[in-house]
Amino acid sequence: MTYVSAPRVGKTLREKSADSFNSALATVLAAALEDALNSGDHEKAVAIVNRGFAEGSPDLGCDLLHRAISVVGTARTWSVRLAPLNRVAPGQGLRATAP
Repeated sequence: MTYVSAPRVGKTLREKSADSFNSALATVLAAALEDALNSGDHEKAVAIVNRGFAEGSPDLGCDLLHRAISVVGTARTWSVRLAPLNRVAPGQGLRATAP
């Protein structure tokens, strides 16, 4: 007897939740970065970019870093901490690991 699985339609609830969380996180971090850059608080801007990498995704972190560099310029040295994909420092939030 042969079993045929039905084709997968749409995203799972977990995937939809992850997309929603990442979208909300990107919105909040982008707004916070703009505030930090407008006020000239570069330390806070660096912390926000780091959160984008640690709690979001490499793409989010790179987008935030690109925005910060475009405002401040390349004369500023930017140091960011890249968190391992499955670990985040205590107090830095939660990150789901891939199965």
